[in-house]
Amino acid sequence: MAKAGKVWLVGAGPGDPGLLTLKARAALKTADTVFFDRLVNPGILLWAKPGAELFDVGKEPGGRKTPQEVIERRLILAARAGKRVVRLKGGDPFVFGRGGEEAEQLAKAGIPFEVIPGVTAGVAAPAAEGIPVTHRGLSAELVFKIGARAEGSVSGKTLVGYMSVEGLKDFLERAVESGFSPETPAAIISRGTCRNQRSVLSTVRNLEKEAREARIRPPAVVVVGGVVDLKKRLGRQVRGRLTGQRVLLTVSESLGRGWRNLFEEHGAEVWELPMTRISFLAPRGHWEKEVEKAQWIVLTSGAGVRALTGIVGDARRLAGKKIAVVGQSTAEILKRIGLTADFIGPGPGSEALARAWPGKRADPILHITGNEEKGGFAEALKGKGHRVKPLVAYRNEGPPRLHRPVRDALAKEGADWVVFASGTAAERFRRLVPSWPAEPKVAAIGPMTSRKARKAGWKVTVMASQVSAAGILQAMLSKTP
Repeated sequence: MAKAGKVWLVGAGPGDPGLLTLKARAALKTADTVFFDRLVNPGILLWAKPGAELFDVGKEPGGRKTPQEVIERRLILAARAGKRVVRLKGGDPFVFGRGGEEAEQLAKAGIPFEVIPGVTAGVAAPAAEGIPVTHRGLSAELVFKIGARAEGSVSGKTLVGYMSVEGLKDFLERAVESGFSPETPAAIISRGTCRNQRSVLSTVRNLEKEAREARIRPPAVVVVGGVVDLKKRLGRQVRGRLTGQRVLLTVSESLGRGWRNLFEEHGAEVWELPMTRISFLAPRGHWEKEVEKAQWIVLTSGAGVRALTGIVGDARRLAGKKIAVVGQSTAEILKRIGLTADFIGPGPGSEALARAWPGKRADPILHITGNEEKGGFAEALKGKGHRVKPLVAYRNEGPPRLHRPVRDALAKEGADWVVFASGTAAERFRRLVPSWPAEPKVAAIGPMTSRKARKAGWKVTVMASQVSAAGILQAMLSKTP
């Protein structure tokens, strides 16, 4: 009999992938099976490991529904099969998420489980709109309700309703019956924290009519109380010029470390879809001799930096050698292993590194590269009489297939920007997602990447002059109002 697995009841947060907790992300990365709800942003599913089983068990108002008892049974069966199971729910699993019911059934079945809380929409959506749900001297009580249920006293109270688009009229009528004045400030916020967040601020009397005219759609939360008027006093939140835009990063994990944070600081909803999987080759006996003979070690990718540590083992073997890197991002990756580049290419790309090469013709050069990297650098230097030895130390393989919910979301919703750091990424991503509702704008690094992207069928909007998140961001902002 298989050893029992475990179930994690995970809160996916209100929608923005950047609000997913670190613990939730770690659980997703190691899950064998993921059961997710309709309200989960597909960008969050990108953290599921390749090969994981993903099942949509969401409930759609007036549409498809997976019975709760079926969900609970499937969780138990998957765990009994020895799998690591993530039950991914919008917001927090224990706030109108029926997570308590699932935990109860898991406990009865003797299945180990763990709860990973999430940011609940009832607090996050108003905050994203500039409405604090509590405020000293104005609201000392916060009540969460679901659907059309609103009752109780109103003194110093803020009322927050979940899933209240279809039942908005009844919800507001109940609010009046429980003591709220028809002139009480009220707001409805749709898809709070997401790139397509929308809202209507009004009064209890007029909100239903104005929300209908604005065609507000679920998921949404309703806020009733004096705190809604604070929106006028707080003013507009300072986000970034990429607010409301979805940016797809196709750069490798080693190069793209820290890129996500920079784009999110400027307001973007970021999806990471690396187009490369690096597998390092087992060290060959002659590699150490090649290092010994070289005067210059050349690294034209972050993967090359990581391969270097496996080749030399002891960094002291690099004594007396000079290291050249293709650009600032690769130099920063090199610093993480305790080494400083002697020469940093002006960028963008290896062609610029070859043009600016500082070494003498007699200096032996060892270029640590991968199987997919074309010989532009080596050929350019050889043409000038330099001695260059390529050492293929890793394989650059294509990405796994996208999980179906991610593919469906891109096909339906598209994206605003896609970022390419290599021509290979542009080619692979075109094959992976061949059609869009509207082609995204393309930001490419360097002329070589731009040429290959155009050849793959992309229309390049901007070309960055440096291989860095800051360089790409600056180029994108030049085309953003």
